[in-house]
Amino acid sequence: MKTNYHTHNYRCNHAVGTVEDYIREAIKEGYDEIGISDHLPHPGKNIDNCSRMTYDQLEEYFKEIDISREKYKDKISIKKAMECEYFEDYHWLYKELKEKYNVDYLLLGVHFFPYKGEWIYVGDINFTPEILEVYVDHVIKSMEGLDFAYIAHPDLFGISYRNWDEHSIKASRRILEAAEKLNMPIEININGMKRGKINYNLGERYYYPIKDFWILSKEYNVKRILGVDAHDPKNLRNRYIGEEFAKELNLKIIDEI
Repeated sequence: MKTNYHTHNYRCNHAVGTVEDYIREAIKEGYDEIGISDHLPHPGKNIDNCSRMTYDQLEEYFKEIDISREKYKDKISIKKAMECEYFEDYHWLYKELKEKYNVDYLLLGVHFFPYKGEWIYVGDINFTPEILEVYVDHVIKSMEGLDFAYIAHPDLFGISYRNWDEHSIKASRRILEAAEKLNMPIEININGMKRGKINYNLGERYYYPIKDFWILSKEYNVKRILGVDAHDPKNLRNRYIGEEFAKELNLKIIDEI
């Protein structure tokens, strides 16, 4: 079964294409199921609001998915969803997504974390071992905070902590242990491969997915899923890159959530 549950659209302001554009491309590429999961708005917060839709756009976003779901129901299965940061004071919003808009699932993507009284983007600060630990604390708190369908790019810390050493191994083990305990799938993020490769203490790797993280994941009873993290309809053509990555490392992959 060919699926992708990590798909954005123009409303996040750093992607192109309408919901229907992604669905049409998915049909063209032979997908059986696609989930539209754009970034959650942050009403009442000044956290990355330029890279996501506004709260007022939620209704039209879900309406477009519903219209497309009906239009293409004989060609592809379509799920409606959102990719979320976790905030303790947003349970009202998560509840609204489920009860008012009937989302099929919520993805967890931990791009921001609290540090010294501010919310910091993971790519905007050089991670020391101490900061890495603070970030992972927030990742685990987020994983435990809500029944997310899976965690996107669990190795996103690789943007800012480059070496594979005792600290990154400890961080990875903590995330993998939490995923195993919660039975929460972890995503091999194909979009991260577009950033190219960097040099690190063991040679060369992607910013993410981090090969060493995924090799380590085989020590745990965790579910792995591929996520295109599409920000352009054409990105849906890239699922094979993730399949090759998983095959190279002999990783078992689930297709559905």
